[in-house]
Amino acid sequence: MEVHGELTVGRDPGCVLRLDDPKVSRRHATLEPSGRAGITIRDEGSLNGTWVNDDRIAGSRALAAGDRVRIGGSEFIVDDATGDGAPVTSTTTAEPLEVGHTVLVGAGEGDA
Repeated sequence: MEVHGELTVGRDPGCVLRLDDPKVSRRHATLEPSGRAGITIRDEGSLNGTWVNDDRIAGSRALAAGDRVRIGGSEFIVDDATGDGAPVTSTTTAEPLEVGHTVLVGAGEGDA
């Protein structure tokens, strides 16, 4: 699945990617395509932080293929950060994911 725009992550029902985890803020982080540069993740002032490759990020950070993003008890692995710059996820609000669920985040090959 792909998103061609901002992808919000958190516990709030309005987030595109909902994580059912008390360590996750209501609006914890945002992933967004950054053109040819790939994908950028931004921590939205979360209490427990957004982690990339075991480093807590402040503000925004560009992601590369193979990066591990940890939010609460969930880990996301960047599958391909270049492609068309679109992170893999749903375009609609889905049911919350359980803690520990792994999702690939990356760019597609131009398919919608």
